[in-house]
Amino acid sequence: MRWTRLLSLLIAATMLAGSGAYAAPRKKKPRIAKPLRKIHTDTIAIPDHIVFDDFGESDASADSAEPATATTVDFTSDGSIMGPTEIDAETMWLFVIQRNADFPFEIAQAFYDVGRKYGIRGDVALCQSILETGWFLYTGGTAVRPDQHNYCGLGVTRKGLRGHSFKSPEQGVTAQIQHLYAYACRKRLPRGEDMIDPRFTLVSRGTAPTWHDLNGRWAANSNYGTHILQLYADLCAFSASRCQNGKTYSDSTH
Repeated sequence: MRWTRLLSLLIAATMLAGSGAYAAPRKKKPRIAKPLRKIHTDTIAIPDHIVFDDFGESDASADSAEPATATTVDFTSDGSIMGPTEIDAETMWLFVIQRNADFPFEIAQAFYDVGRKYGIRGDVALCQSILETGWFLYTGGTAVRPDQHNYCGLGVTRKGLRGHSFKSPEQGVTAQIQHLYAYACRKRLPRGEDMIDPRFTLVSRGTAPTWHDLNGRWAANSNYGTHILQLYADLCAFSASRCQNGKTYSDSTH
């Protein structure tokens, strides 16, 4: 009797398996990750004309037979954010006062001093600030104001925001250099340095070692790094012309 029952159960199981009732379970479809949210950049998109409409043009008159040409720079180099500050503070200051006679010398000096302290190209960082502030005139659509001492749009993540404010020009420059330091490397801050940059911890450390790598990160502009280096090329040309002319200036002119 027992064997008959077992045989009946075996026959029934075989018939069910053939019908597909006990077919192997279907494999679950692989889970597709949702796209990341749109990550805010450190500043808003900067229009190509925000610094000046005659960017890179010479002083040739409109009637000149030769068209004005822009100063060029070799973009084949790595364009590292880290490195020595090669242009002195006085030359940086003189470069800016061509467009803004009220530009304070202490800001240029801070870019030189703080840049050297962090191993960041302070002279190129100054050119970044020229781009962000419109020659420190704060016109042409710049979000920050002079009394904020925010020379790079830190915290301006969308239109209408003013961004962060700092107590002094040196603090504002330090915050900018620290933010560049966060992007360019994974090292700790230099010994004895306090954290000034309020967005330092929001950066994926070491993800942007070159100025071109800041495109779409620091500003939502695909030519951001190119504009910075173009300004730096103009600064280098200005520095070279000073050397050729043998011009020197005393500290009293500051």
